[in-house]
Amino acid sequence: MSRIKAYLELIRYPLFAIPIVATLPGALIASDGRLTWRVIAALIIALFGYFAGMIKNDYFHRETDAYTNPNRPLPSHRLTPRQALVPASVIYATCVICGFLLSIKAGLLVMALVAISHLYNAFFKAKGILGSLTLPLGIGLLNIFGSLVVSNNIPRLVWYAFGATTLYDLGTHITTTFKDITRDEKHGIMTTPIQLGIRPALLLSAFATVLAFVVALLPYWLEPLEQKTYVVWVILGLLAAVITRVPLYLQPTEKNGYFALKGSMIGSILFFPCLMGAKLSVVACGAVILQLLFVTMLLLRTSSQEV
Repeated sequence: MSRIKAYLELIRYPLFAIPIVATLPGALIASDGRLTWRVIAALIIALFGYFAGMIKNDYFHRETDAYTNPNRPLPSHRLTPRQALVPASVIYATCVICGFLLSIKAGLLVMALVAISHLYNAFFKAKGILGSLTLPLGIGLLNIFGSLVVSNNIPRLVWYAFGATTLYDLGTHITTTFKDITRDEKHGIMTTPIQLGIRPALLLSAFATVLAFVVALLPYWLEPLEQKTYVVWVILGLLAAVITRVPLYLQPTEKNGYFALKGSMIGSILFFPCLMGAKLSVVACGAVILQLLFVTMLLLRTSSQEV
């Protein structure tokens, strides 16, 4: 049981909803709003690939974690590096194989996503703006992946979802690094606020976030949508971002950085899947989004795990 608990900590299980909501728009837009077995397959592959990335993150940063997060499974020696590396590699390989079984394009994209995850975890995470750009690109591409799994094509609406997700996650990645900025600076970990400076980093985060909402709203004016009520989720995501990030912009402290982190998780679950509302009713979207949000908040509260 202790080993199982250690693996659950490695994969950051309270964040399970992030790859799901990032994949759903592409998959459901491509399936015209139908929950097919291919939609489910895309979600499962994205979820396990995300978990593998989390494991690799702790594997590559185990020496730094020995100082900054000594209670995590690897620095606390509850798991060996090999016990992390092997399962993560097997999961990655399985995701690639499953991707190719579904379509050649999907398989190639899974390979690209694995490469992006590796670059981020092994090289770019502690390289300031490179890390802030790399990870959001991978999250945004999950929209494209979902679409390729379902239809082997990428409808124009999916590109809007890709742009909005990538930009929002860029803004999120920058703001969430503030929660450990003192610790990171002490141990020589280069994050975007440390590299660019606090105010320029906050300005970049705000610009990316505003642009994300603009991109998400463009289909409302430019595309012949079946459902335009998807803007409800855009507005809710915007409210979550404003309420939880304004304190950080006014006073960039670690406490406000952690508040922004919690708000970003709520905002992501509300905002990432918003464009699936172009194919589904508000009620159907709410049944998915609000349940994922509730479970996420419950897990974060009960797990007491630093994410």
